Amino acid sequence: MCIRDRFWIGLGLGYGSADRSCDRAACQQDRVGSITGFLKLGGTLNPRVLAGVEGNVWSKKEEGVSNLLGNLTATATFYPFVSSGLFVKGGVGLSYASRETRTGTRLHLPVDATIKISSVGAGVLAALGYDLRVAQNISITPTVTYYYGATGTVEVEGVAVPGTSHNVLDFALGLTFH
Repeated sequence: MCIRDRFWIGLGLGYGSADRSCDRAACQQDRVGSITGFLKLGGTLNPRVLAGVEGNVWSKKEEGVSNLLGNLTATATFYPFVSSGLFVKGGVGLSYASRETRTGTRLHLPVDATIKISSVGAGVLAALGYDLRVAQNISITPTVTYYYGATGTVEVEGVAVPGTSHNVLDFALGLTFH
């Protein structure tokens, strides 16, 4: 039988496919894959329900451009079967998106400047996973997580870009300490 009691914490790494968009056609891009990570912690309400906070990030750096997408979410995790490690999770919170470009590196200019664009908005998360017990209080936890962020309007060099958003489909492997 799986023991779910009191405080828990977990962390993990994975690979995710991300998409960023806005209300302008120029913002549309293909999905891009890169590394992901998560950190979660919280408490046990009963053997089937956990309440917590989870931070998820997707990061990619390529050709002088750094992208970071993330969500910080209040979550509820539900185990349909008390004796199983199978769970579903959902939550709401904040999302964050940033893009940093080093102009000298990217555009081969003699002047090396950094342009950073970032925004914060509402976010949601949904996940499916399994706690595979390897010790009484430790689980290896594979998860599939989808998170979405509506980061609103950002300003790029004085021009407002409305309706920015991102979504990430993340496949991760973590450790959970119960």
